[in-house]
This record gives sequence, structure tokens and C-alpha cells, in this order.
Amino acid sequence: MKADKNVFPYELGDGTVYTGLTARDYIAIQVVAGLSANVNLISNSYEDMADFAYKQADAMIKRSEK
Repeated sequence: MKADKNVFPYELGDGTVYTGLTARDYIAIQVVAGLSANVNLISNSYEDMADFAYKQADAMIKRSEK
């Protein structure tokens, strides 16, 4: 999987095409959702959580390319 690959693209009836999220963004969103579910981790700053989420996403994408 490539980091810039789009997930969930869709087209409106008038021909307008939305590319959706990048795979990197989608994975990072899922990581943050998991982190947010753990009340012990919510004390971390939002910036720290975002940094961790994107590092995790990058690692997962890199691993999937093997």
C-alpha cells in the first residue's frame, strides 16, 4: 500500500469526484481512535497523539510494501 493511495473515493451524480482520504490519513485516524479509547493515554497532548498516529501509519505502510 502506498501512503498517497486514496481510500473511499466517491463520485457525485453531477460527475464531481472526491478522492477520499489517503491511506496514511485513514490509518492515523484509526490509531487515534484506539488511543482515545484508553483513558490513561488521553493525558498525552494532542500533538503527541497525532505524531504517534502518523508514525504508526508510516510503519504499517512501510511494512505492507515488503
